[in-house]
Amino acid sequence: MPINCDISSALYPLLFLTSAISLVFGALSWTRTTTLFLPLPSWIPILATLLPPLTILAIASSHLLSRSASYTRSRWTQPLQLLNHAHTILLSIIATAALAYLYPEDILTCHLNNQWQYFFQHKDARAIRAIQDRYQCCGLRSIHDRAWPFKDRDHGDDACEQQLGYRRSCFEPWRGVQTRTSWMVVAAVVCVLVVKIAVWQIPRRRASWMNTRVLENGGEPRRIPGPELEEGEQGSEVDGEARRALLPRSRPGNENV
Repeated sequence: MPINCDISSALYPLLFLTSAISLVFGALSWTRTTTLFLPLPSWIPILATLLPPLTILAIASSHLLSRSASYTRSRWTQPLQLLNHAHTILLSIIATAALAYLYPEDILTCHLNNQWQYFFQHKDARAIRAIQDRYQCCGLRSIHDRAWPFKDRDHGDDACEQQLGYRRSCFEPWRGVQTRTSWMVVAAVVCVLVVKIAVWQIPRRRASWMNTRVLENGGEPRRIPGPELEEGEQGSEVDGEARRALLPRSRPGNENV
């Protein structure tokens, strides 16, 4: 017996894999933003992390509602459409905000400088030291630029270089991780968008496949004979024979009467 392979059945595992990749990208961007004190606002990677499971939940809910009664479907149609539009707008906002911390280059440099200046102004030794230890660097623009240990009566501008032995500034590696983190957020949003478009296209592909099968069968749905149909045909034959037995037979010579 030939097996009909519907393309939608093969797409669902790919959709879940894409959602998992999106979740990983979002979680990594969230972790890097928090541990490396990046200037990227924390709400951007947080939403990028939460979007994949919320998208899967919304897809599952829509699938269950599509199988429910017509009254229930009609009652939830408009709220689901509003949520769908809100979901698309949220994806656009997250992607745009992440790209704003990538381009132009001057804006990215300004964000990094302001973030470092905030830590230095508030004497946040934990943040600056975490960045310096992670990339084995001192200061932002140069090894003497607002580096930790901070300059005071007991420490000079070269305290980081003398005590820690680091010989490079933190600007380049810190900017690199900020760029990669922003691209992770964009990749997470793109993966969610791919899942959303694919789920929207699967019912259309399935309907198109069914229409193609109908046309191949001569424009009418193909009926598969079953036991009930065969019994019905046999019953019709028996009824026909019974009716013929009950009809009066004509006598010879009276055919033209």
